Amino acid sequence: MNRKYWIGFYVLSVFLFFSSGALAGLVLSDGGPTGQWFNPQRSGEGFFIEIIKGNPMQIGIAMYSFDADGDPLWVVGNVAIDANDEIVGIPVFEFNGPVWGPGYDPDDLNTIPFGTITVSFPTCDTALFSVQTSGALPSGDYSLVRLTSVEGVGCTEPTEPSPTGLTPGLWTGHQVCFMVSEDGTHIIGGNLSECDAQAAFDSNLDGISNELNECKVTTSCEGPWPIVDGKFTCLNELGELAFGTFNSTTSASGSAFEGEGGRGEFCSATWSATPE
Repeated sequence: MNRKYWIGFYVLSVFLFFSSGALAGLVLSDGGPTGQWFNPQRSGEGFFIEIIKGNPMQIGIAMYSFDADGDPLWVVGNVAIDANDEIVGIPVFEFNGPVWGPGYDPDDLNTIPFGTITVSFPTCDTALFSVQTSGALPSGDYSLVRLTSVEGVGCTEPTEPSPTGLTPGLWTGHQVCFMVSEDGTHIIGGNLSECDAQAAFDSNLDGISNELNECKVTTSCEGPWPIVDGKFTCLNELGELAFGTFNSTTSASGSAFEGEGGRGEFCSATWSATPE
Protein backbone atom coordinates (compact mmCIF):
# COMPACT_ATOMS: atom_id res chain seq x y z
CA MET A 1 0.00 0.00 0.00
CA ASN A 2 1.23 3.51 -0.82
CA ARG A 3 2.81 5.00 2.36
CA LYS A 4 0.68 8.17 2.14
CA TYR A 5 -2.55 6.18 2.06
CA TRP A 6 -1.32 3.73 4.72
CA ILE A 7 -0.63 6.60 7.10
CA GLY A 8 -4.03 8.10 6.36
CA PHE A 9 -5.65 4.74 7.07
CA TYR A 10 -3.64 4.44 10.30
CA VAL A 11 -4.79 7.84 11.58
CA LEU A 12 -8.39 7.10 10.55
CA SER A 13 -8.27 3.75 12.40
CA VAL A 14 -7.04 5.42 15.58
CA PHE A 15 -9.80 8.04 15.27
CA LEU A 16 -12.48 5.40 14.80
CA PHE A 17 -11.23 3.48 17.84
CA PHE A 18 -11.16 6.71 19.82
CA SER A 19 -14.74 7.56 18.86
CA SER A 20 -16.17 4.04 19.12
CA GLY A 21 -16.96 4.29 22.84
CA ALA A 22 -13.87 2.49 24.16
CA LEU A 23 -12.99 5.62 26.08
CA ALA A 24 -16.45 6.39 27.33
CA GLY A 25 -17.03 6.01 31.03
CA LEU A 26 -19.48 8.27 32.85
CA VAL A 27 -23.16 8.13 31.95
CA LEU A 28 -23.95 11.81 31.32
CA SER A 29 -27.46 11.77 32.78
CA ASP A 30 -26.07 10.81 36.21
CA GLY A 31 -24.84 14.41 36.54
CA GLY A 32 -21.22 13.59 37.37
CA PRO A 33 -19.61 15.69 34.60
CA THR A 34 -21.11 18.94 35.98
CA GLY A 35 -18.33 21.41 36.80
CA GLN A 36 -15.38 23.23 35.21
CA TRP A 37 -12.73 21.48 33.07
CA PHE A 38 -9.36 22.62 31.73
CA ASN A 39 -5.93 21.58 30.53
CA PRO A 40 -3.28 22.64 33.10
CA GLN A 41 -0.91 23.59 30.27
CA ARG A 42 -3.48 26.06 28.89
CA SER A 43 -4.46 28.06 31.98
CA GLY A 44 -6.95 30.81 31.16
CA GLU A 45 -8.93 28.58 28.79
CA GLY A 46 -11.55 26.03 29.76
CA PHE A 47 -15.07 24.67 29.73
CA PHE A 48 -18.19 24.72 31.89
CA ILE A 49 -20.39 21.60 31.81
CA GLU A 50 -23.86 21.32 33.32
CA ILE A 51 -26.26 18.37 33.25
CA ILE A 52 -29.75 19.91 33.20
CA LYS A 53 -32.70 18.03 34.67
CA GLY A 54 -35.93 17.94 32.69
CA ASN A 55 -37.82 15.96 30.10
CA PRO A 56 -35.72 15.49 28.13
CA MET A 57 -32.54 15.94 30.14
CA GLN A 58 -29.92 18.14 28.52
CA ILE A 59 -26.21 18.82 28.68
CA GLY A 60 -25.04 22.43 28.49
CA ILE A 61 -21.53 23.59 27.65
CA ALA A 62 -19.66 26.90 27.59
CA MET A 63 -16.14 27.21 26.19
CA TYR A 64 -14.03 30.23 27.04
CA SER A 65 -10.90 30.78 24.97
CA PHE A 66 -9.41 33.37 22.59
CA ASP A 67 -9.72 33.97 18.86
CA ALA A 68 -6.91 34.33 16.32
CA ASP A 69 -6.45 38.01 17.28
CA GLY A 70 -6.20 37.29 21.01
CA ASP A 71 -9.66 38.63 21.81
CA PRO A 72 -11.89 36.74 24.29
CA LEU A 73 -14.02 34.04 22.68
CA TRP A 74 -17.03 32.45 24.37
CA VAL A 75 -19.25 29.83 22.75
CA VAL A 76 -22.21 28.06 24.36
CA GLY A 77 -24.70 25.36 23.51
CA ASN A 78 -26.90 22.58 24.82
CA VAL A 79 -28.48 19.41 23.49
CA ALA A 80 -30.87 16.71 24.74
CA ILE A 81 -29.34 13.51 26.10
CA ASP A 82 -30.71 9.99 26.54
CA ALA A 83 -30.52 8.04 29.78
CA ASN A 84 -27.50 5.94 28.75
CA ASP A 85 -25.51 8.44 26.66
CA GLU A 86 -21.75 8.47 27.36
CA ILE A 87 -20.59 10.47 24.31
CA VAL A 88 -22.55 13.31 22.71
CA GLY A 89 -21.98 16.10 20.19
CA ILE A 90 -23.19 19.56 21.26
CA PRO A 91 -23.84 22.31 18.66
CA VAL A 92 -22.33 25.56 19.99
CA PHE A 93 -22.86 29.20 19.05
CA GLU A 94 -21.11 32.55 19.38
CA PHE A 95 -23.12 35.68 20.18
CA ASN A 96 -22.51 39.39 19.63
CA GLY A 97 -24.35 42.66 19.04
CA PRO A 98 -25.78 44.14 22.27
CA VAL A 99 -23.71 46.54 24.40
CA TRP A 100 -23.10 46.66 28.13
CA GLY A 101 -25.28 48.71 30.47
CA PRO A 102 -28.55 50.59 29.98
CA GLY A 103 -28.10 50.57 26.19
CA TYR A 104 -28.52 46.77 26.05
CA ASP A 105 -31.09 45.80 23.40
CA PRO A 106 -31.85 42.08 22.86
CA ASP A 107 -33.00 42.89 19.33
CA ASP A 108 -29.34 43.57 18.49
CA LEU A 109 -28.36 39.99 19.35
CA ASN A 110 -26.65 37.99 16.59
CA THR A 111 -26.40 34.19 16.86
CA ILE A 112 -23.48 32.71 14.90
CA PRO A 113 -22.96 28.93 14.54
CA PHE A 114 -19.45 28.06 15.76
CA GLY A 115 -19.35 24.27 15.38
CA THR A 116 -19.79 21.14 17.48
CA ILE A 117 -18.06 20.00 20.67
CA THR A 118 -18.11 16.23 21.25
CA VAL A 119 -17.60 15.30 24.90
CA SER A 120 -16.83 12.12 26.85
CA PHE A 121 -15.64 11.51 30.40
CA PRO A 122 -13.53 8.36 30.92
CA THR A 123 -13.48 8.97 34.69
CA CYS A 124 -14.85 11.46 37.22
CA ASP A 125 -11.71 13.60 36.86
CA THR A 126 -10.75 13.24 33.18
CA ALA A 127 -12.48 14.36 29.99
CA LEU A 128 -11.92 14.19 26.23
CA PHE A 129 -13.39 16.95 24.07
CA SER A 130 -13.22 17.30 20.29
CA VAL A 131 -13.96 20.81 18.98
CA GLN A 132 -15.01 20.85 15.33
CA THR A 133 -15.35 24.42 14.07
CA SER A 134 -17.40 25.60 11.12
CA GLY A 135 -15.44 28.81 10.51
CA ALA A 136 -11.87 30.00 10.04
CA LEU A 137 -10.50 28.83 13.40
CA PRO A 138 -8.89 25.35 13.37
CA SER A 139 -10.56 22.34 14.94
CA GLY A 140 -8.80 20.56 17.79
CA ASP A 141 -8.89 17.82 20.42
CA TYR A 142 -8.57 18.47 24.15
CA SER A 143 -7.58 16.16 26.99
CA LEU A 144 -8.83 17.75 30.21
CA VAL A 145 -8.95 17.37 33.97
CA ARG A 146 -11.59 18.53 36.40
CA LEU A 147 -11.07 21.99 37.93
CA THR A 148 -14.24 22.22 40.07
CA SER A 149 -17.24 20.19 41.14
CA VAL A 150 -20.63 21.40 42.38
CA GLU A 151 -21.82 21.05 45.97
CA GLY A 152 -24.43 18.31 46.19
CA VAL A 153 -23.66 16.81 42.76
CA GLY A 154 -21.83 13.53 43.16
CA CYS A 155 -19.89 11.47 40.64
CA THR A 156 -19.62 7.69 40.57
CA GLU A 157 -16.96 5.90 38.56
CA PRO A 158 -18.23 3.29 36.07
CA THR A 159 -19.31 0.16 37.93
CA GLU A 160 -19.24 -2.54 35.26
CA PRO A 161 -17.46 -5.60 36.66
CA SER A 162 -13.84 -5.99 35.64
CA PRO A 163 -12.87 -9.23 33.94
CA THR A 164 -11.45 -11.84 36.29
CA GLY A 165 -8.20 -13.69 35.90
CA LEU A 166 -5.98 -10.93 34.48
CA THR A 167 -2.34 -11.76 35.07
CA PRO A 168 -1.04 -9.42 37.79
CA GLY A 169 2.33 -7.69 37.72
CA LEU A 170 4.42 -6.22 34.95
CA TRP A 171 3.15 -6.23 31.34
CA THR A 172 5.53 -5.19 28.55
CA GLY A 173 5.61 -4.74 24.81
CA HIS A 174 7.73 -2.87 22.29
CA GLN A 175 8.41 0.55 23.91
CA VAL A 176 5.57 0.16 26.43
CA CYS A 177 5.01 -1.23 29.94
CA PHE A 178 2.44 -1.09 32.72
CA MET A 179 1.53 -2.81 35.99
CA VAL A 180 -1.67 -4.75 36.78
CA SER A 181 -2.73 -4.94 40.44
CA GLU A 182 -2.85 -8.26 42.27
CA ASP A 183 -6.66 -8.36 42.08
CA GLY A 184 -6.70 -7.40 38.38
CA THR A 185 -8.87 -4.31 38.87
CA HIS A 186 -6.37 -1.46 38.30
CA ILE A 187 -3.19 -0.49 36.59
CA ILE A 188 -0.90 0.75 39.34
CA GLY A 189 2.40 2.52 39.90
CA GLY A 190 5.47 0.45 40.76
CA ASN A 191 9.22 0.69 41.07
CA LEU A 192 9.95 -0.81 37.64
CA SER A 193 13.31 -0.81 35.91
CA GLU A 194 11.57 -1.08 32.52
CA CYS A 195 9.33 1.92 33.21
CA ASP A 196 9.51 5.38 34.62
CA ALA A 197 10.11 4.82 38.36
CA GLN A 198 6.54 5.21 39.66
CA ALA A 199 4.52 4.98 36.45
CA ALA A 200 1.37 2.91 36.12
CA PHE A 201 1.77 3.15 32.33
CA ASP A 202 4.88 4.25 30.46
CA SER A 203 5.62 4.43 26.73
CA ASN A 204 8.06 5.80 24.19
CA LEU A 205 6.25 4.77 21.01
CA ASP A 206 6.94 5.50 17.36
CA GLY A 207 3.83 7.22 16.06
CA ILE A 208 2.23 9.32 13.35
CA SER A 209 1.04 12.92 13.81
CA ASN A 210 -2.27 14.31 12.57
CA GLU A 211 -0.15 16.15 9.98
CA LEU A 212 1.12 12.72 8.81
CA ASN A 213 4.66 13.15 10.14
CA GLU A 214 6.64 10.60 12.14
CA CYS A 215 6.70 11.40 15.86
CA LYS A 216 7.20 9.95 19.35
CA VAL A 217 4.51 9.30 21.96
CA THR A 218 6.07 9.48 25.42
CA THR A 219 3.16 8.89 27.81
CA SER A 220 3.78 8.37 31.52
CA CYS A 221 0.82 8.17 33.92
CA GLU A 222 0.95 7.69 37.67
CA GLY A 223 -1.59 5.26 39.11
CA PRO A 224 -3.89 3.83 40.07
CA TRP A 225 -6.33 3.78 37.14
CA PRO A 226 -9.33 1.42 37.14
CA ILE A 227 -9.78 -1.45 34.71
CA VAL A 228 -13.47 -1.30 33.77
CA ASP A 229 -15.14 -3.86 31.52
CA GLY A 230 -11.70 -4.95 30.31
CA LYS A 231 -10.57 -1.42 29.42
CA PHE A 232 -8.47 1.29 31.04
CA THR A 233 -7.47 4.88 30.38
CA CYS A 234 -4.78 7.02 31.95
CA LEU A 235 -4.12 10.74 31.63
CA ASN A 236 -1.44 12.99 33.09
CA GLU A 237 -1.35 16.74 33.76
CA LEU A 238 0.49 17.31 30.45
CA GLY A 239 -2.50 15.98 28.52
CA GLU A 240 -0.73 12.74 27.54
CA LEU A 241 -3.30 9.98 27.19
CA ALA A 242 -3.25 6.20 26.85
CA PHE A 243 -6.02 3.65 26.66
CA GLY A 244 -6.04 -0.09 26.36
CA THR A 245 -8.20 -3.20 26.09
CA PHE A 246 -7.45 -6.59 27.59
CA ASN A 247 -8.15 -9.02 24.77
CA SER A 248 -7.57 -12.00 27.11
CA THR A 249 -6.02 -12.67 30.50
CA THR A 250 -2.56 -12.54 28.86
CA SER A 251 -2.96 -10.06 25.99
CA ALA A 252 -3.65 -6.30 25.80
CA SER A 253 -3.53 -3.64 23.11
CA GLY A 254 -4.43 0.01 22.69
CA SER A 255 -3.31 3.48 21.64
CA ALA A 256 -1.53 6.46 23.14
CA PHE A 257 -1.72 10.17 22.33
CA GLU A 258 0.54 13.13 23.03
CA GLY A 259 -0.73 16.62 22.17
CA GLU A 260 0.98 19.92 21.45
CA GLY A 261 -0.26 22.04 24.34
CA GLY A 262 -3.48 20.04 24.59
CA ARG A 263 -5.03 21.17 21.30
CA GLY A 264 -4.40 21.04 17.58
CA GLU A 265 -1.36 18.95 16.65
CA PHE A 266 -1.02 15.55 18.27
CA CYS A 267 0.93 12.32 17.89
CA SER A 268 -0.73 8.90 18.15
CA ALA A 269 0.56 5.35 18.24
CA THR A 270 -0.73 1.84 18.84
CA TRP A 271 0.76 -0.70 21.25
CA SER A 272 0.41 -4.30 22.43
CA ALA A 273 1.68 -6.01 25.57
CA THR A 274 1.77 -9.36 27.40
CA PRO A 275 2.65 -10.20 31.02
CA GLU A 276 6.27 -10.83 31.95
